[in-house]
Amino acid sequence: MKAFNPDNTPISLYIHLPWCEKKCPYCDFNINVNKSSGDEEKLLEALFEDLSFSKKYILNRKFSSIYFGGGTPSLVSPKIIERLITKLSNERLIKDHCEISFELNPKEVSKEYLNDITNIGINRISIGIQSFDQIVLDSLERNHNAQQSLIAMETVAEFEKLETSIDLIYGVMEQSQSSLQNDLETFCKYNFNHLSLYQLTIEPNTIFYKRELKIPSDEIIESMELIAKRTLNQNEIYQYEVSSWAKNNMHSKHNMNYWMYGDYLGIGPGAHSKITTSESILRMIKLKKVDSYFKDPTKNIITKIDESKYDLDLAMNLLRIKNGISFKEAKKRNIFISKQFNQKVVTGIEAGLLEKDLFKATPKGYKFLNDTINLFN
Repeated sequence: MKAFNPDNTPISLYIHLPWCEKKCPYCDFNINVNKSSGDEEKLLEALFEDLSFSKKYILNRKFSSIYFGGGTPSLVSPKIIERLITKLSNERLIKDHCEISFELNPKEVSKEYLNDITNIGINRISIGIQSFDQIVLDSLERNHNAQQSLIAMETVAEFEKLETSIDLIYGVMEQSQSSLQNDLETFCKYNFNHLSLYQLTIEPNTIFYKRELKIPSDEIIESMELIAKRTLNQNEIYQYEVSSWAKNNMHSKHNMNYWMYGDYLGIGPGAHSKITTSESILRMIKLKKVDSYFKDPTKNIITKIDESKYDLDLAMNLLRIKNGISFKEAKKRNIFISKQFNQKVVTGIEAGLLEKDLFKATPKGYKFLNDTINLFN
């Protein structure tokens, strides 16, 4: 595989704050429900050590985006968040116009909390609404209710300078097509910039996986997706990635860096990283258990992406982008395109799955995205 100077590859930072009040039955994220007194300080010290150790991966770069995810970051004191951002600023690791995102549970949204986090540099928030329908929330066993979701939306709407996003889920047991329609119309009413719209998937290591669940048929799922496209497009909100929709091109810079094969450093329990070196692409995972991470925050489980897997790894990311990426932009972002990759692109064009002038799935290729990606296997 051709080597590149990693200094030319954009980099983002993901900070994992692992605590939740409860484990949602569909969630397969690395979370912890046993937060003890003093744990926030222990995590902060571990994150500082992790960050210091990781400078060999950051090199001379600055973070173009920072994302506080979880878990439920809004369970953590704003003072801890402030000390993290101050540390990054003092180390001159934050790029100008950096997007700094923060996830919140609707229960924790208040003017006071929003004032606290915006005053320390948070400029984008994402609220885990999931649905405005109490029946759907009960099916998902969420720890907030529909009224709290509406109050959260109204509260956030007063912060006009914030970039705003919410999560919604479709394909849920007990969810009707009219329920999804109402969720989407409610979202549109509040004039938020961004929507992450996920189909419920039952992952093997979740509570739902152990139950016999009656989920909607493929035909109903397809109808729901058509409802989403129609409703959102009528409100000038357009899909730009498999699960992402935005108004006025207010795309998530952080997530776009993932999909455009940029580097990202993950710190915190179970955090993932993708790092370009002069010799290879590294995929890294931190220790998942919170206590283990406290003891050794510098330990990574490292996998090298070898040449035989590189094309597939690249295609799995780039092909998620609805509008594709030009080969000129790929070169600018320091993305290596092999001869074999180009040959597979030609095969995809001939099969009607890929466009001719840029790396982009056709409507047919996007509909059958797994088949399109498998061209690069």
